[in-house]
Amino acid sequence: MQPMAEVRIDLDRLAENIRLVRQNIPEQVKILFTVKRDAYGHGLIELSQRAQDEGVDWLGVADLFEVERLRRAGVELPVLVLGLSRAEDVAVAVEMRASLSIASLDFAARLDQEAKAQGVPASVQVIIDTGLGRFGVFPDEALEFFAELQKLSNLQVEGIFSHPAVADSQDPDDRAYTLGQIEKLNIVLAQLDEAGMLPPLRHFACAPCLINYPDETMGGYYNLVRIGAILYGYPEVPAEGTWGEQITPIATVTTRIIDLRQLPAGSYIGYNRTYRTDSARQIAVIPLGFGSGLHRGLFNRGEVVIGDKRAPIVGRICLDHTMIDVTGLDAKIGDEVEVLGPRLTAEKQAAKAGVGMNDILIPLCRQVQRVYLWQYQPLRTGRRFSESAR
Repeated sequence: MQPMAEVRIDLDRLAENIRLVRQNIPEQVKILFTVKRDAYGHGLIELSQRAQDEGVDWLGVADLFEVERLRRAGVELPVLVLGLSRAEDVAVAVEMRASLSIASLDFAARLDQEAKAQGVPASVQVIIDTGLGRFGVFPDEALEFFAELQKLSNLQVEGIFSHPAVADSQDPDDRAYTLGQIEKLNIVLAQLDEAGMLPPLRHFACAPCLINYPDETMGGYYNLVRIGAILYGYPEVPAEGTWGEQITPIATVTTRIIDLRQLPAGSYIGYNRTYRTDSARQIAVIPLGFGSGLHRGLFNRGEVVIGDKRAPIVGRICLDHTMIDVTGLDAKIGDEVEVLGPRLTAEKQAAKAGVGMNDILIPLCRQVQRVYLWQYQPLRTGRRFSESAR
């Protein structure tokens, strides 16, 4: 039985995006692929396995539950937990060989004790708060913090990093703010270098930095980039005239027309009567609504693709259904409808809905049944399999 809607995840496109990034960053810079929150809904295990096959250096996850899933699936890549972890979970962290982000000496001491008990070192990377204001060690406290870490003999300090706040913005004030964040981290790195405490990995760059700040975040002390969206197919910044133009979305969300109706002029469509036909129109119904992740902000604004033609969404989006105007398109029941994909990107739909790109991309990829496509897969057989995203 075929699903009413599906999201096709093209693992070969993922591989090509990885290769494009690798070709356009310095050779010494490692890639950390951010696969947190089930790879932004695309599938943690499937994408991580392919990324491992393609030579990605690190994976970045949200929590230790995702580390455990990766290890049980046989993924052996180094994994950084990008958020803070709970002290009561340190035993799992050491057992699963996870690298933990830290910003607390008390937590570091607890982790050191657990590593000693298990007889293996624990790996950590220190977060520096250069201006995001979420969590992390302040720059003027970093040198002392690292000095204290040196006293914990069961910890391996693998890295240091900071999160940009507005790296995707072209606004002059935002660019100045981002450059200021980079400079703050540079000062810390220079201090650590002079004190002989510089960790092996130093990183600031997220996906937008690859286009907006390549020299500042992949030169000097920096030798790793943390990227997610660009590998899923979205550089997150205008990429015209750059290599980012070659990046393509790996997810395509499709469904099919299940009903067609001819409505006369003056007909209301959908709840709350937000749309009224100004002439006789042909209206199609697709079995995909906000219960499956389609953002409600797309009502009367968004569109879909049928064949090579675009059709507007009309009326409020329902829990399980959405109405589209297919007048003049020669549409038929059973025709495939593209809701998201290379021709109708999450960025375009987000602009219509007035929300962020991930508000469109993640819910659809998480809630619609996933199907994985590939041509070449050395560790697994077959070319297509499906998985319920629930």
